[in-house]
Amino acid sequence: MAILLLALLPGWTDTRGIVRVEAAAPDKPYDFVVHVRNIPDIKYNPLVRQDRNRMALDLVRGECPRGRVVGEDTVNTEIYGITSQLPDYVVLVSCARSR
Repeated sequence: MAILLLALLPGWTDTRGIVRVEAAAPDKPYDFVVHVRNIPDIKYNPLVRQDRNRMALDLVRGECPRGRVVGEDTVNTEIYGITSQLPDYVVLVSCARSR
C-alpha cells in the first residue's frame, strides 16, 4: 500500500531543494555540513558558488558567527536515462576557534 501511495504522489516525496545543517564528525577539519538548496530563487542561483556559500554561512550564523567555507561537494542524484535533476550541493563550514 505504501509503495502504491509513493508511486501516485511523486511530488510529495520529492526532496529537491531541502536545506539541512548537520554537525560534522569530530575528526573532520570542519564543523558543519550544510546541504543548500539546488533550486533557484530570487537572489539565489545554486550554480553560483558565492550564492551557495552565502546561504550556508547564513544558515549556521547562530551557531557559528565567524564561520568560513572550507570546502564543498556536489552529489549527483541523477539516474542516467531515468531522471534529470540538478545535483545536491554540500558546503563545508568551519567555525573560528580561539586558541
